[in-house]
Parts: sequence; C-alpha cells; structure tokens
Amino acid sequence: MLDEICKIWESSKEEERFLIGRLYWMTPIFRPTVEGLSAYKAYKSLPRDERVEYAKFSSNLYDLFFLLSPEQVDFVERNLPPYYSILRMIGDDRKIPEDEIRILTEKTPKNPLKSMKIRKEKEKIAERYGLIPEEYRSILKIQKEDDWKSFRKIMILFYGATTLELYLSTSNPTVPFLYLSTFLLPYNLLRYLSFKISDKRVANFIDKLTTVYIAARSPPSVAISLAEYSFGAPLIAKGIEKYWSSDYFPNFLRETIYSIQAFISGLKTRNFDEKEMRELLYNIKIESSSIPQSSIDRFKEEIDNELIELEDPRKALLHPFSISWLRRKVVAIPEGRNIRIIDRQFIRKLAEKEGTFEKEMEGRVIRNPTKYLGLDLWRGKLVYTRDIIGILPCQIENALAYKEGYTAVLGKKSDELMDGKMEIVNDN
Repeated sequence: MLDEICKIWESSKEEERFLIGRLYWMTPIFRPTVEGLSAYKAYKSLPRDERVEYAKFSSNLYDLFFLLSPEQVDFVERNLPPYYSILRMIGDDRKIPEDEIRILTEKTPKNPLKSMKIRKEKEKIAERYGLIPEEYRSILKIQKEDDWKSFRKIMILFYGATTLELYLSTSNPTVPFLYLSTFLLPYNLLRYLSFKISDKRVANFIDKLTTVYIAARSPPSVAISLAEYSFGAPLIAKGIEKYWSSDYFPNFLRETIYSIQAFISGLKTRNFDEKEMRELLYNIKIESSSIPQSSIDRFKEEIDNELIELEDPRKALLHPFSISWLRRKVVAIPEGRNIRIIDRQFIRKLAEKEGTFEKEMEGRVIRNPTKYLGLDLWRGKLVYTRDIIGILPCQIENALAYKEGYTAVLGKKSDELMDGKMEIVNDN
C-alpha cells in the first residue's frame, strides 16, 4: 500500500503532494521527512551557541537536511516527499550510482551483526561522496561525546560500588586504586583524548587503540559486552517499547525508567508550567513563503485559547524515550452524511470558550466541523481531530517548542487545503 501511495505522490501536483505527505505523516516513509524537517527548522531557528545543546539530545536531526540547499529545503517543505526521495535527489546531484543509492536506502536489519555490516557499507558510501557535511560531522562528535558521558555515569556507579567493596574487605587503598587502573582510568583517559584532539587521524588511531586495549585486557569480557550491547540492549529496548502501554507494565516502572533515562542523558528538567509553555509556543517565529500566514494565525489562536492541549511527558508517559511530540486525537468521525462526536470533553471546552451550551456547540461542530477541528487519517479513514503537544521542560525546551509548533503549523496548512477541496466537492 505504501508503494502505491508513493506512486500517487510522484504523479501528483504540489498541493496534493503536500497533503499526501502530511496525511500519511505517521507512516515509515513520510515520518522521517516531517520529523527531520521540523527538527532541522528548530535547529536553524536557534542562536548558534544554543544549537549544540539541542543537537546533543535530538534524535531527529538527520544528515540529509544539512546537504540540501535553501531551495531544496523549501521544496521539501512544500511537497513533503517520501524520505528516500530526498536521498535520491541528493544522489542525482552527486552522481551516486543506483546500486549504491539502494544500499543507502536499505532498511537496517534487526540482526545486529547484519546491521553493523550495512552501517559500515553506508558509512563508506557517505565518505566517498561527501554525504557527511562538516556541520553534521561536528554534531555526531558532540553526540558521541555525550553518549560517552552518559555511559560514564553508569560506569561510575558500578565501579564505585565495586571499589568501595574492595576497600571495605581489604582496608588497603592500594587495592581499589590498582583495580581502577586496570580499566576505568585508562579507558576514560583515552576516550577523553579522542574527543579533545582535533586531528582526525590521531583521534581515529586513539579510538582503535582503545578498542585494542579493551580486547587485550579481557577477551571474554569484550565478548560478553558485545553480546549485551549488540543483542541484549536492543531486545530490552524493543521489549520496553512493545509493552510500554500494556496494562501489565506498572506505572511506577514507567516513571522510574523515564526518570533514569533523563538523569543519564543529562537533561536538566524542571517543573511543568503550562502558561510558560504556551508562551513559548505562541512566540515561535515561522518565516516561510510556502506556509500561509492564516495557518500560523490559527495555530497561535488555538494555543492562546487553550484548544491545543499541552502535556508533560513525565505525566503522560506515552513513549519511553520521547521528550516531545505532537499527536492528534480524534474528536468526531464522519458516518455517511452524519458526524458522530466521540470526544465530548473537547466539545464542552469549546462550549465554554464560545459561551454557549454543550448541545448548541455540538450542533455547530456538526454543521461546520473544519471551523473547530483539524483533519487527519485514522485507521485509513478521514476523521476530525484536535492537537495535543507534549514538551519536557528542560534546557532545550525552546527548540522542542519550535519543532512541535512547526509540525502543528504544517498540520494547519493541511487542514486548510483539505477544507478547500471538501468545499469544492460539496459545491459540485
């Protein structure tokens, strides 16, 4: 089905392409485009000294967007192409052979060993054709260093407890020092040097030296660690994601996992203040010739009137590893010529804002649903929705607000286009 949707996208005009990309924004072929574009726009909206901090924590800053010219970014914004189409566009510019394009667009296998092989092939192609710009390369280095710092927290806890146990059992400070000297201190020193040395060749040599040192120190430990991180960790992560919303997954465990993740990552969280968060979202500045001002105005109006609901990710706990999101909740479902309301709580909120009775408000929504609601796909069916935005209050909340606000504005543009097309159909 997704292949058919891509074919329809390719044969459509610009507005229709945008609608297809936006309506299917949660599918694997369009989601990276919408998420990547919104993260890139958020990154570029920040002052230069704040971009690094956002880059450390963002999982949606994709390298492809850093290769696009401003005109190409505008094209993506106007058309919302399938993600692989962006890669093909870059491949055409750089004369990358079709067989190598196929490797780059190949999905990462679930098997960790095959995954490593594919990743290495992709890295070689990326280096050969200069697909990793310097700005993005610096982001990768920052993320790698930040991952090391996060991993270091775990090592400190483990080795700290072991060292204390050794000291208490021997009462000799030399023993724990020698223990730390066999791995923890040399390993962290080498990692520190690899990040601080600017010469790439020297840094790569130190990385290889670190790997050799770890392997020579304890081959069985390396084998166990490889199994843990290559097989065990991904399985645990997938298991958490799969059962996260299950009734058998206790809420206190969700909160614990989320809190530990935030601590390890280095996110400095604070109390959720809905008023401040609304101000952040209201004040984002979107300057684009392809986004109508009316879409931005409607977004601001709904933020101001509290029709867009805000969530604290620590309370909503929708996903174990997400610090911000935009989601759309179904309010009404078309049934033939009628519309069935399924979210009466939102109708009551609308009635309060409009200063009328709930029954009267329900009638208004049924007569003119697009005046109050957005349009989206749900289980393959067009439905009327409202927006919910989740943002973790932390040091990168400005960027998170821009990212999710920008994604919401793309939705408002889609709503306007769909409303216009429905009016034409109804008139005919």
